[in-house]
Amino acid sequence: MMKKIIFTLVLLFSVSICYGGNVDTCGIGSKATALGGAFSAYADDPFAAYYNPAGLSQIDHIMISGGVQMLDPSLNIYDYQISGVAGSTDISDTSDNLFVPHFGVAYPISDKIVAGLAVYVPYGLDIQWDGNAAANPAAYDCTRSYYFREVVTPSFSYKFNDKFAVGLGISLGKSETGVERNSYAANKLYGRDVKTETELKDDFNYSYNIGAMFKPIETVTLGLTYRSRTDTDFEGNLTVTGLTAAPVALDAETSIDHPEQIQAGIRYQPHEKLSLEFDYVWTNWSLIDRYIVNLTPGPTAMALLGKQRETFERQWNDTTQIRFGVEWAVNRLLVLRAGYFYDPSPIEDNTFDIQWPDADKKTYSAGLGLNFDRWSIDAVFQYAMVESERQIGGESETLNDAYTVVSTPDISMRADGNIWGIGLTFNYSI
Repeated sequence: MMKKIIFTLVLLFSVSICYGGNVDTCGIGSKATALGGAFSAYADDPFAAYYNPAGLSQIDHIMISGGVQMLDPSLNIYDYQISGVAGSTDISDTSDNLFVPHFGVAYPISDKIVAGLAVYVPYGLDIQWDGNAAANPAAYDCTRSYYFREVVTPSFSYKFNDKFAVGLGISLGKSETGVERNSYAANKLYGRDVKTETELKDDFNYSYNIGAMFKPIETVTLGLTYRSRTDTDFEGNLTVTGLTAAPVALDAETSIDHPEQIQAGIRYQPHEKLSLEFDYVWTNWSLIDRYIVNLTPGPTAMALLGKQRETFERQWNDTTQIRFGVEWAVNRLLVLRAGYFYDPSPIEDNTFDIQWPDADKKTYSAGLGLNFDRWSIDAVFQYAMVESERQIGGESETLNDAYTVVSTPDISMRADGNIWGIGLTFNYSI
């Protein structure tokens, strides 16, 4: 059995994965996702390692879970215009369907201690746009942007009594980020189609999740989780093609930390077949005020790009989410679930760009569980929609800077979009 678990872990962790949306999870495990992510006071499967490791204490048998979530992003930009240039353009993303696997196992060691191990993606984004700048002037800002972190999280919980438990998980991860775009300056100064591609990796980083679960009365459970900040150091290359006879690669490095989060929840069970979940999630996005990509060798960077570093202003805001979930056990075989949460964007208009095309979103979910002897299957359908069109009228300094030659033009646009998602998780109990 252990050999099979290790083989599955290696297989999952080596898969090439894509992600969508802003750089945050679209859900880990179909059960939690169907409940709108309101899972910190529920957390009764191996993905408690993320939502609340104290919840592992509820598992009294070996449990193995694994599955995948498929996401279909659809992002649209209308009336994209560069001041001083005639005409405007409508643009849609060209991203493929995105697949995010998840895997976990829980193992009771004693009546009080349960160990767990989970593999998942706590943060991720991968968006692609048409690379033909003649058809897509936004290609000068971005043709592809991606950022993700994959983790393996060993965890354990300790149950003091039937009312109170605590848990700890250590997330061991790796991160990758990159941006591809055309050079507006090279096009205007030299009349050449020049492209830059930045690829950066942090091969090892870590964070931790601490959780507590308290059941003051039979019908109420309280959950609290703290997910720590992750310090990252990215290294890689920025490759310039089209300006010289052969591509030129510059060494590049930067640091973009993953923010800490606090998630607190209440689970209320007024009836043995019905439960209601309410969660509050705070994310410290304000730690991302800017990031600087340093380039070496310096003289070559100056000759090719006119600069030795790229600075991206972000100035993101902290966000809070209120998440809701409801579950109804129709009978021993069938369980129905639904969820909702409002997801405010951390990105202000003055730093909005195509690399991070985010907006305030409403996310709806519905799902079901099928319970057999030792097997169970959880399924989820999820739909996230932009609350209202995002309008940029030249105030985004980050977007405008991509078009700087002698002077900086203003970029105006409107944007909206949605993400469809479906997921399946298979569970096996021993």
